Amino acid sequence: MATYDADLQAAVDSTSVARAAGTTLDTDLVDYLRLQLVERDIETTDDAWLQRTVECLLADRDYMIDFEPSDFVADHGPSAT
Repeated sequence: MATYDADLQAAVDSTSVARAAGTTLDTDLVDYLRLQLVERDIETTDDAWLQRTVECLLADRDYMIDFEPSDFVADHGPSAT
């Protein structure tokens, strides 16, 4: 079983919750997901990942990501040395 960044999954989960609550239209989910990522200091230009993730959310509201955006770099703050 693979593991993925918790902030990335949290952004996806927030998007799913917003859809379920009716606070965003299905047509706006890509933009909503992008904003959720930005709120978590995650930037991506991988539009294919965003679109695929939204499609997966539409099919399964409990969708767990199975891969990260192609340009994703995890930033967990300064490393302890």
